[in-house]
Amino acid sequence: MTIPEKTGLYSSCKRAILLAMSVAVWLGSLACSSDFPATDTNVRIPPATTPVSSSCVCTTTATTGSSTTTSVSTTPISPTVAAPVVIDTLAGIAPPRFLPNGGNLYVGTPIRITADSLPAQAVIEYSVDGGQRWIAAQQFALMDGGPLLTRIRLGSKTTRSRSVPFSVYFNRVLVIGNSIMSHAPDPSIGWANFNGMAASAPEKDFVHILSRRLQLLQPSVIVKILSGGDFERDYVNFKLTDWNEPLTFAPDLIIIRIAENIDESSVDRLNLEKYYRDMLTKLAGNSKTVKVVCSTSFWYQPRTDAIIKKVAVEKGIPVADLCKLVGRPEYLALQYKDIGVAKHPNDAGMQQIADLLWEAIQ
Repeated sequence: MTIPEKTGLYSSCKRAILLAMSVAVWLGSLACSSDFPATDTNVRIPPATTPVSSSCVCTTTATTGSSTTTSVSTTPISPTVAAPVVIDTLAGIAPPRFLPNGGNLYVGTPIRITADSLPAQAVIEYSVDGGQRWIAAQQFALMDGGPLLTRIRLGSKTTRSRSVPFSVYFNRVLVIGNSIMSHAPDPSIGWANFNGMAASAPEKDFVHILSRRLQLLQPSVIVKILSGGDFERDYVNFKLTDWNEPLTFAPDLIIIRIAENIDESSVDRLNLEKYYRDMLTKLAGNSKTVKVVCSTSFWYQPRTDAIIKKVAVEKGIPVADLCKLVGRPEYLALQYKDIGVAKHPNDAGMQQIADLLWEAIQ
């Protein structure tokens, strides 16, 4: 039957045919679509070693008049390779907290570390040296100031670290030193002061500089000095019991600032390492709340310095290393004619010694 082109029936049929074609095309396009998960930057997909091909077959049916046409198109899909999802299981866990949470505290104060959430088999760690060395513990005695760090570790994964500032104060300080610590007036060498040689005034030597810093943290701190010259000159025969009476002062900080008068040529033959170790053992004693700080030499004493650092590190004692000051004319008292006085630190040298000792103390 032929439908006249001009009739209303013809127009109705034509609209029906066009509507059918539109629906068919829309249905066909749906067959080519699929949902993909949102991109996760933590998911790493390695490149495929062998290309993988796939296709989606889309069928579109179009009806024109009395004929029907079916077309097949092939749309390639990008290769996909399954890969393990890398998820940091500690990323959402808050780092632990210190209790007390920072502040100016007496040396040896117990510090607890607590965490809101601790996964199974995970450990709490803290660091006193900026993250160079981490110690697993949930409580420790505060012996070092500065920014302390804490974190949680599970295998090779860690939370972000938390940094909290601490400072440590002391009540009784003992400084063991030599002429750099204190020297009485001696007109024969042109030395007129009674303070650390060769500072221009008492307030300029390292002991007084450190005392002022210690007083800022604890105004009532008491600082005493003790000569270590006899140990330097004859450590083999020196009796450590001679220091029993000074140690009744019960210092909670001991600064050992000796090295210059040790005979560099005999330290191995006379076994300085043994006697220096015995001295540290005597001074530290069995107390866990006394802090000991050592110092290398202001003069060129490489073998002596090596022994001091070896024994101190062995005992976990911080060392103020003065190597960068050795032989530097800007730190020497060259205004003095006597060579013995002139090789001592001037005001700038004393300031540097105090700064390096303070770093080791805090």
